[in-house]
Amino acid sequence: MSGSNPSTGQAKRPLTVAVTSGKGGVGKSQLIASLAVVLQQEGHKTLLVDCDVGCGNLDVLLGFQPEHDLRAVIRGEMAPADVLSSAAVGDVTLDVLAAPAADRKGSELSPAELLTMVDAVTQVGANYSVVLVDTGAGVSRNPMLFGAAADRILVVTNPEPTALRDAYTAIKVLHEAHRIDRFELVVNETQSASDGKRVYRQLLSVADQFLPVEIGLIGTLPEDDRVVRAVRARQPTTLAYPTASYSHSVRMLARRLMETPVSDRARGQVSFFNQQQPSGSGAA
Repeated sequence: MSGSNPSTGQAKRPLTVAVTSGKGGVGKSQLIASLAVVLQQEGHKTLLVDCDVGCGNLDVLLGFQPEHDLRAVIRGEMAPADVLSSAAVGDVTLDVLAAPAADRKGSELSPAELLTMVDAVTQVGANYSVVLVDTGAGVSRNPMLFGAAADRILVVTNPEPTALRDAYTAIKVLHEAHRIDRFELVVNETQSASDGKRVYRQLLSVADQFLPVEIGLIGTLPEDDRVVRAVRARQPTTLAYPTASYSHSVRMLARRLMETPVSDRARGQVSFFNQQQPSGSGAA
C-alpha cells in the first residue's frame, strides 16, 4: 500500500507497470483492466493510465465516458489531477487517466508532449500503490517510450507466429532505443500451461541469439470464451466472471507481480517518478 517509508520519512514510490505488445488484438487492454480490478480488490490502490493516443479503449472496456482526457493536459488547458476520472465497475471503483484523443496532427506526440504525459502520470500517480500503463500497440515512439518509463514491462503475446514476431520486435526496439534489458512475457489465449511455456521458449530461443536481454515468463492466460463475453458486456473478465479460468490466471499473475521485487534492469532516459527527467527526447 502507499504511504511513508518509516526509515526515511519519504513517501513510498508507487510501482509502475507498463503493459505493451508489438501488435493489437492480443488481449492487452482486457488484461490491464482485469488486472486493475484484482489489484484493487486485494487492497492495492491502483491507477489506470491509457496511453494509447488516439485509440484508447479502456473507457469502452470499463463502460464509462470520461469527461476529460490527457489531451487537455498536453494543450496546457487543465492540470493532470483535473482530468482524472473514476469508473464504477461493479463493486469496484477504478481511477483512470483517459488517453489523449487524436487531433488534426494525428496520434503521434512530439518529444515535448511525451514528456508532458510522463509528468502528468507522475503527478497523479504519486497517491497510488500501483500505476498500470496501457502503452498502446505497436513499436512507434509513443508506446515504446511509455513502456521504457515504467519499472516493469509486461509484453503480451499469443501463440500466433505473427504476434510472437511482433512481441520480439517490441523487445528489440525497447532495448535498442531505450537500453531496456529486462522484460516479462505474458502469453495469452493458450490451450494449456505447457502451451504457454512452448511459446515462451520460442521467443527466448530467438532473443538469446540476437539480444543481450533477460526475458521472464510471468504468466499464461488460457483461451476462454468468457473473455469475449466480458468485452461485449463492457466489463473486465475478473469482475464479470470471477471464477473463470482466465480470471484465476490473472489473479496468479497479480500476486507474482506484487511479490516479485523489481529487478535492477537498465532504465530508459525518461522514467515515471524520476526527479531528473531530461529536457530532450527519450523516444525512439
